[in-house]
Parts: sequence; C-alpha cells; structure tokens
Amino acid sequence: MSEQIEELKKKARLQQDISLLEASADTLLTKAETEYAVKYVTEANSLHRTVTEEAEEVKTELQLDELLLQLRNNERQLNIAVYNSLL
Repeated sequence: MSEQIEELKKKARLQQDISLLEASADTLLTKAETEYAVKYVTEANSLHRTVTEEAEEVKTELQLDELLLQLRNNERQLNIAVYNSLL
C-alpha cells in the first residue's frame, strides 16, 4: 500500500514539474517576442522537449500500472478457476 502511495506522489510531482516547465517555456517565448531575442526561443524549445519527455514517462507509467492491474485480475480469475475445478 505504501508503494502505491509513493508512486502516486511521484506521479503528482511529475505532473507539477510538467506544469511548471510549460509555464516557464511560455514565459520565455513571450520574452523572446517582446525582446526579439532568439536565445529565449531556444530555451523555451528545450523546456518543451523536457515536458514532452516527462509526459511520455507519466504515460508509460500509467500504461504499466494498467498492465499490472490486468495481470493481477487475470491471476485472481485463474485462482478462482483452479479453486472451482477442485470443488
């Protein structure tokens, strides 16, 4: 149970990081527009790439969690079938 709580906390932190990175990237793009500075566009693009990578990590973790849940359900069903066959 505590592992699940830690995983949820980790996912929440990743989501928060993603939101902060997106906001920072948007701020840099606005700054680039107002100051006509290409360096801010480069920094913003870097942040957007990081956001994309972290979002992919969260997506992968959610898919793994879903697969694990399916495996547990299959194991339960198998145990029930074996139990019923023994009756």
